[in-house]
Amino acid sequence: MTDHTMAGQERTAAHVVSSWGRVTWVVVLVSVALSLLILTFAWPSSRAEMSGQTIAVTGDGDLVDQFMSGAGGNLGGVADLERVDDRDAAVRGVRERNFIGAVVLVNGAPEVLTASANGQVPAAVMTEVASRVQTMLDTQIYAGIRDGIGSAAGHGVDPAVVAGQLPEALPQVTVTDLVPYSEDDASGAGATAAGIPLTVGALLAGLTIAYLVKGVWRKAAAVLGLGVGGGLLLTLILDTWLTVYPGSFGILWLALGLSLMATSGLFAGLHSAFGGVGIGIAAGITLFAAMPWAAFAIPYKFLPAGLGYIGQCLIPGSTTTLVRVLSYFPDASTAGQWCVLCAWVLVDATLLIFGRRSSVRAREDV
Repeated sequence: MTDHTMAGQERTAAHVVSSWGRVTWVVVLVSVALSLLILTFAWPSSRAEMSGQTIAVTGDGDLVDQFMSGAGGNLGGVADLERVDDRDAAVRGVRERNFIGAVVLVNGAPEVLTASANGQVPAAVMTEVASRVQTMLDTQIYAGIRDGIGSAAGHGVDPAVVAGQLPEALPQVTVTDLVPYSEDDASGAGATAAGIPLTVGALLAGLTIAYLVKGVWRKAAAVLGLGVGGGLLLTLILDTWLTVYPGSFGILWLALGLSLMATSGLFAGLHSAFGGVGIGIAAGITLFAAMPWAAFAIPYKFLPAGLGYIGQCLIPGSTTTLVRVLSYFPDASTAGQWCVLCAWVLVDATLLIFGRRSSVRAREDV
């Protein structure tokens, strides 16, 4: 090997080494981006407030008044109480997701209606409500016993006779779970955990399509194929196999397919229209807004500054709500979530068309 060749190789090796200035700004940029990403996830959750939940109350008038002014008074800021006509109205409201639960106050047979499929936080609230109803019932019973013994003593009756007439067991509040999770996912952990990998998977699929598939129509076909094929596989896993989302197979397939199309189409469409900048925009929307505000594990109303409502207008948030409602609350309305997903697919299609026209004009100008 000649000296000239060796010198040329050394110069080539020197050219591919990054300058220390470049290393510094890359480290700073990555650190800032990571900090912002952590902040966007941690801040909404750390500032979440338990509000926006409503509990139905029905039953005997005096008991309802006592509960709403007494035992239920401490629920302020956690849940609102709403009086309904009867138990049927309360059940209907829970199944339609108008209420996270209900309290039915009838002498001798109080009942708390829950819907654990709403998530862990609403279920915990209803557990606390059941405890308060039981406390109120025990207080009334003990007060009645005390008054009865006092009255008996005042009339010369042996208090032991009154005590002997008491039932062996005190009445207990009946807790009825109207909408439980499926038997294969009794805790709801699978339903809660599925949201993040679904979004990340669609993000990676969108990046793959954007960079590896050339041609606007082919990108559109790949997005459509992902929605049909990927949606089918996810439905087979989450519905048929794991029973995490035990809803109607066809409707769930459509929902998951639309979600995959919406996210992957966003990356493909923005890349087609704006190139690498478009990928940055899509990643920013997904990572710094859509995922943190989707409220995968808590009710979206808990997020501060209305971020939960914004999250419901983005793909992960609307998907999370839609599949939960389709699987467990078939009586509840899903029109808003369907409109959100369809609107995002329409935006993606518009971006792909815009990108195609831009490519055609670029070729004509050459």
